[in-house]
Amino acid sequence: MLAAQLPISLAVNDNRVLVAKIDSDITAATTGMVSDVLSLASSMSARLVVIEVDTPGGEVNAVRSIMGFFESSQTPVCVYVSPVGAAAWSGGTYLLVSSHIAAMASGTSIGSAQPISSAGQLINDTKHVNALAALMVNHAEFHGRNATAAERFVRQNLNLGPVDALRYGAVEFIADDLRSLLGKISEKVLVKTETAEGVGRWRLANIYDSNYEYSLRYDFTDLDRAEVVYYTPGVQTMFLQIVFNPLASSLMFVVGFALLLTGLHAPGWGAELAGGILLLLSLLAFQVVGIEPMIVLLFTVGLALIVAELKTHIGVLGLGGVICLIFSSFLLFPSPQWLIAPEVSYGIRNTLVTMSLALSAFFAALVWKVAQARRLKVKTGYESIAGQKGITVTKLAPEGEVRFQGENWRAHSTVGIVEKGVEVIVEGRDGLKLLVKPPSMQLDPQTKMKVN
Repeated sequence: MLAAQLPISLAVNDNRVLVAKIDSDITAATTGMVSDVLSLASSMSARLVVIEVDTPGGEVNAVRSIMGFFESSQTPVCVYVSPVGAAAWSGGTYLLVSSHIAAMASGTSIGSAQPISSAGQLINDTKHVNALAALMVNHAEFHGRNATAAERFVRQNLNLGPVDALRYGAVEFIADDLRSLLGKISEKVLVKTETAEGVGRWRLANIYDSNYEYSLRYDFTDLDRAEVVYYTPGVQTMFLQIVFNPLASSLMFVVGFALLLTGLHAPGWGAELAGGILLLLSLLAFQVVGIEPMIVLLFTVGLALIVAELKTHIGVLGLGGVICLIFSSFLLFPSPQWLIAPEVSYGIRNTLVTMSLALSAFFAALVWKVAQARRLKVKTGYESIAGQKGITVTKLAPEGEVRFQGENWRAHSTVGIVEKGVEVIVEGRDGLKLLVKPPSMQLDPQTKMKVN
């Protein structure tokens, strides 16, 4: 019997499957990527999202956010532990349990989901363990999977291979490649039913089985012939993976703080500016500031620094402003496939990055020229004569004349009497009179005069 109530039909005309990969630690960068994947799948009317997972785990908040994305997704999600020999430990197991369809390749592993601290120590606090165990059990029951195994993943760090996971009802399929997996799924339908208490349950049933009532139904007929579209991570994802890496975020904070202090102690070389930029990125890494506010903040700071550079002509300010603009452009586009044609997105991104790099090269050259100018000795004016040598033309007692740079100058000896024909060094100038002394004069302790 079909449902007494009117079911919601989600059949689509396009036969597409969107495939994405999670092959590193699960962080806030992964959260943004999965959100973009599911939005893209909805916009392109994909029939299924397959997320190939090979991860050691990740942050609890990021994992919980992704689980929530799965449950609210308008497109069914299949978490596929792949390739052969991969693992979805800890946070990866949570994602597997919360997906609409769970599959594993040969030689893969799932489990070890007990939480650990940031220092790598197991957390045995019942408050955290019980909460995460309940989270795992509730999602497993919602998707018709083995709740006992789900709880043991957390409390006992249970690990399962593909055969045992299939036998115990932790996954629905074993397949060594994507096409094999899609062929097996094409023989099924995914329906959402309700228990007598009104609790929703997802169920993967045979396509010809009609002995159930449902409120939501996904038909996977001909999925084995679907067009497979691979998700291409944007610059944003790659940039955020670096920023949200725990080691990188800690280094950014420590190095940024040190550079800021160094720059404030010895300003003028841009250390304080580099430290400020690193501290801004560490705020993003520690999730004090979200991605969208950080884009606006970096863009505003970058423009302000460039305007300041036009006023001061220092060079360092312009270079820092361009770096801020480059970082904001990295964060601007989640994926080259999103909303607009890929070639258009690539064109916009490449134009922004190219312009930013060109400006960066210009200001870097300007900084280099300024640094060179600071190291050069003054070749004209008062400072240029200090330390130069001359010859006395007359006896200095203590005044007379010296031959200096091809001309005769009035001179005053700063050490007493100096005989004619003696080499002297210019110490400075008093108007048109040079202040000189012999280069090898020593102080006589009895006369208090400098003599040869």
